[in-house]
Amino acid sequence: MHLLTDGLKLAAGRALEDLLERSTSTPARGLAAGVLITSLVQSSTAVTVASIGFVNTGLLSLRNALWVIFGSNVGSTMNVWLVAALGFGVKIDAFALPIVGVGAALLLAGRGLRLRALGQALAGFGVLFLGIDVLKESFSGVGAHLDLATFIAPGWGGYLMLVAVGTVLTVLMQASSAVIALVITAAQSGLMSIEAACAMVIGTNIGTTFTAIVAAIGATANARRLAASHVFFNLVTGAVALILLPGLIGLLGVVRGWLGQPLTPALTIALFHSAFNVLGVLLMVPAAGRLLDWLGRHFRTPEEALARPQFLDASTLGLPDLALRALRMELGRTQALALACLRNAASAAPDEAAVNRDAAALGALAGAVGGYCGRINAAVVPLVLADRLARSLRVLQYQQNVADCCRYAVALAAQLGPMPTLPLATAARAFAHSAERLSAVADCGAADFAALRVDVVLAEMEAEYDRLKEGLLGAGAHAQLGIREMQERLRLASLLRRAVEQTAKAARHLAALDEREAAPSDPPGGDYEPLPAG
Repeated sequence: MHLLTDGLKLAAGRALEDLLERSTSTPARGLAAGVLITSLVQSSTAVTVASIGFVNTGLLSLRNALWVIFGSNVGSTMNVWLVAALGFGVKIDAFALPIVGVGAALLLAGRGLRLRALGQALAGFGVLFLGIDVLKESFSGVGAHLDLATFIAPGWGGYLMLVAVGTVLTVLMQASSAVIALVITAAQSGLMSIEAACAMVIGTNIGTTFTAIVAAIGATANARRLAASHVFFNLVTGAVALILLPGLIGLLGVVRGWLGQPLTPALTIALFHSAFNVLGVLLMVPAAGRLLDWLGRHFRTPEEALARPQFLDASTLGLPDLALRALRMELGRTQALALACLRNAASAAPDEAAVNRDAAALGALAGAVGGYCGRINAAVVPLVLADRLARSLRVLQYQQNVADCCRYAVALAAQLGPMPTLPLATAARAFAHSAERLSAVADCGAADFAALRVDVVLAEMEAEYDRLKEGLLGAGAHAQLGIREMQERLRLASLLRRAVEQTAKAARHLAALDEREAAPSDPPGGDYEPLPAG
């Protein structure tokens, strides 16, 4: 199985990625892609891990990948049919030995990776069926002296034990098809009842989730959600199949009787494996939406939890005053994110990753706040409340400006590096320190918040900015700095200055909203002044 699977994956090359990327735009296409690709590479685990990788890198959405996973479970039944039909319906060595020979020749003498990989897959395919032939002959001799039924406990307890055995074997062998081949051979040789074999097959389905769980460790939240959906699907499908086990086997016998074909143990197991996987997909059709919603509420990263609104409750929309209170509380969270951006951008060692994380969370929250404001505005809102709504949106715009300026600033600071001279470094540090101080005093949720302190620190920042600007211009004029570097450092200072000013404006307006005062007058410059070029 490993030779076959690894060879097919290598031979497929980019085709596996291309099929997944281009063929999953709808649930039906995702399901079909999962079935087709798993049938081609003969490994549902490979498709599952590839899907987790694509979701992890953002190439595939969770919604589309979900159906690829469901389809891969159906596609995994193809190998069982090959084992059941070829392994027990024809003289194996008549076709297996030539296939091994051709595959070995290609593997050793083939030109190019694809051709050698195809040879490996052919050799693995032939050796797989030769192994089944050896198992058949060995089990036929053992069967006369050994009755596995004596080791199987009766009732549901025995079935659960067999499911556990199938799960453990699959985890250890990392190839569910190989385990199913063993089970089919044992059942065909009379060493195991059909019911016991089918119970072990259910366990092999559950065992395939182990690799997906390992692949999702340390991955993004969506990748972990996809792995969880794989586990959920296989557990639910396995539980339903176990409950319906006797009935499904009886129904399959009736179907085979209608077709006038003898019902061998191998074909019964193959039919059962296909039937309960298809049944699982049918169960997921109405449940997929709810499953996605449930997954969306779990496996969150700290960043996602930070970006999720906490106070915007749809039940308050009918009461505009309550809705605006909820909006004000959410604006407190966005203000905290804006302050964190400013603090990390102005620190002695700017933290670009933290700024980008908080800016992304602020952007996501701003989208939710904007949508909530639109829903408030759709109702009949009194004039006074409409003014508060407009001012709240103004505050949000200030906060987004802070995040944008800080993102540009930390990226530019990383490119420029430290100041080349001590006097300039001292002036830059004093300016940045004043920006940090403002991030501390502009928290209008703090008990000691005072708008007057914001104005005092803002004036100090302006004085430090003027000193830094004068120093940079002087260094450029006296050739202590290149003109290009001088311009870039001035732009960095301007970005931080604007972030501080926007932070102060947001704090003043939030304080006025809390006190139900008129909007404070802002200094010239406006709310939507463009970012510096670059």
